Amino acid sequence: MNSSRKINYSTRIAKNIERKMLRDILIRFSSNFPMSDYTYVGFGSKFFTDFLMFHKYLHINKLISIEGDEGNRKKYDFNKPLNCIEMMYGMSSDILPNLQLNKNKSIIWLDFDGLLEESCLADIASLAERLETGSVLFISYNSRPLKSLELRNKYPNITSEKEQLERYLRDVHGENYLPHKLELRGLKKWDDYSRLLREIIINCLTKRLEIKNRGASEKIQFKQIVNFNYQDGCEMSTLGFTFFNNEKDLAKIEDTRLDAFDFYCDDKEYYQIEVPSLTMKEIKALLEIMPKASKGAMRKMESIIPPSEIIQFSKIYKYLPLFTDSEIS
Repeated sequence: MNSSRKINYSTRIAKNIERKMLRDILIRFSSNFPMSDYTYVGFGSKFFTDFLMFHKYLHINKLISIEGDEGNRKKYDFNKPLNCIEMMYGMSSDILPNLQLNKNKSIIWLDFDGLLEESCLADIASLAERLETGSVLFISYNSRPLKSLELRNKYPNITSEKEQLERYLRDVHGENYLPHKLELRGLKKWDDYSRLLREIIINCLTKRLEIKNRGASEKIQFKQIVNFNYQDGCEMSTLGFTFFNNEKDLAKIEDTRLDAFDFYCDDKEYYQIEVPSLTMKEIKALLEIMPKASKGAMRKMESIIPPSEIIQFSKIYKYLPLFTDSEIS
């Protein structure tokens, strides 16, 4: 689960944008699945940013924060911003299996700041078997592929790079959910490696639900709604799924029109959150011509800002946080 090295995600721009996109996905989802009776489970750290947001915008009052840094309980209890947040101290692998998830629908964000290790997949498997129809599961993880030098340093006794990479995949992700036909070509590239990690998670959910659904009259299924890649100092990915067990609930999910968002993704093609490097003055000028700039205004801006950065800005400007320095205000 989340390590004790705490990061304030509210000031990491791509993460900040991602959180707001997830918020909007859930707000639209709530049109057919009212959130007031939902439980939100996440890794609050000492900042609790997502807890505050989901409480404010989704009106969720049952909030559970899992915290593995048991030595600093006093700090986390002091920083808890809402009395409706229940702190649970311990590792997610110990806490998640004991959560009572069959009483309410849930939104769970497994926001791992490390690799998608075998223990993370065990957490996902544990949840897949117990989430109620209408629940939502988000999973974030480090998706940076290893480079050749790193593989050589990690496995000095293995001379074949192919064998080094295969050994690394099995050491980190385990054996249970790797594809039967493991394609190793291209895995040193972020987009190919992130697609493999998605396939591993899909395999995990599929296999666990196959076990749960044996003999069941209403079989739980899942539908992907989010597939993000982004960088805030390191390559990261986030997948999101919702669960249903009948055609009526599937129709309700589809009726929310989540696909109206351009960042909605229900397959292996990810949406990349890219943040262009712009000055405050450039941001202000671009905001003034959004959402549909005239050809003249666009030509003027393209003489200052590369067109590729203008396109990036047009995709994320609604979610872009603006930071100011009081010394220059």
